[in-house]
Amino acid sequence: MRTIIEPRYSLVGTFDRDEWRLGLGAHVLHSSNTSVLGNREDPDVSLGWRHETERGHYGLHAQYLESSTLSGTVLDTGVVTTDGTQKLITLTGDWEYALTERSTLSNEISYDHARYDITSLTGFEELGNTFKYTYAWSERADVFTSMRVRRYEPQQTSTGAVATNSYTPSIGMRYQLTDQLETVMHIGVSQVSGSNQRKEEGGVLLDYRGARADASFSAERRTDASAQGSFAQLDMIQGTWSYALSELNRVGLNAAWQDSKGQTPNTLQTYSVWASRQFSPFWDLRLSLMYKERQQSHLPDAVATIVGMTLTYRFPEL
Repeated sequence: MRTIIEPRYSLVGTFDRDEWRLGLGAHVLHSSNTSVLGNREDPDVSLGWRHETERGHYGLHAQYLESSTLSGTVLDTGVVTTDGTQKLITLTGDWEYALTERSTLSNEISYDHARYDITSLTGFEELGNTFKYTYAWSERADVFTSMRVRRYEPQQTSTGAVATNSYTPSIGMRYQLTDQLETVMHIGVSQVSGSNQRKEEGGVLLDYRGARADASFSAERRTDASAQGSFAQLDMIQGTWSYALSELNRVGLNAAWQDSKGQTPNTLQTYSVWASRQFSPFWDLRLSLMYKERQQSHLPDAVATIVGMTLTYRFPEL
């Protein structure tokens, strides 16, 4: 049995063309069995600045986040069976500039600093840069091309992890099929230093927003920095659907499948149904039923059925 309380506070200030954002939050968890999952009080602090120009914008963002190694970004690239703490510092700088009425240039520089308090995971630094060009082909279609370069530096090399570089050029298109339905497609190739293999990347997204029903479907292959050394390739399929029974009641379905091809290959699949009720503009109640299954070579399958209740309260004018 887990009880989770997540207080969050956001402050936004606008001064002429400058916007400042401050975020303060915490993830407080109490477990009925601390031998499986310990009690936690994880902070989440962020600060951002954005400046609007006549032809674009530029800005900076910083975040410090602590989380359990049993959840979050670690699960994206490998199975972790020990409850530890991930301490993550993220710094991001970005800018965007409209060359013409139809073409836009953008760039994002990011730095991640991750540390762990368990020996099964390797801390790392990752420095990345993504350069992107977008052209408005028509009122409904945009085409774009990008180049992403990343540098991975492990905290220690005794575990076999080595510093590596990743280069990923890609092209894509966003197309508005109807007023409610939009699709985004992209394809690229990832080359990791020290490896003679070029791995294909890409994905497709379908997003529908109707009067009462919302739905989305995505399939993607990408590479992420891994706490188990170097980069790991991920194949993911996700689908969501929700329907408004009334102005206050909503039901939905979620499904996800993930295949991680890192140093610890594994698959993870999740299916859930949920229903929510809005009692007022400030109170929400959500009930959910989730099934999860994990498969990993040379280990037994792990399955779970989770019943959840989430109560959300938003403080008015605070």
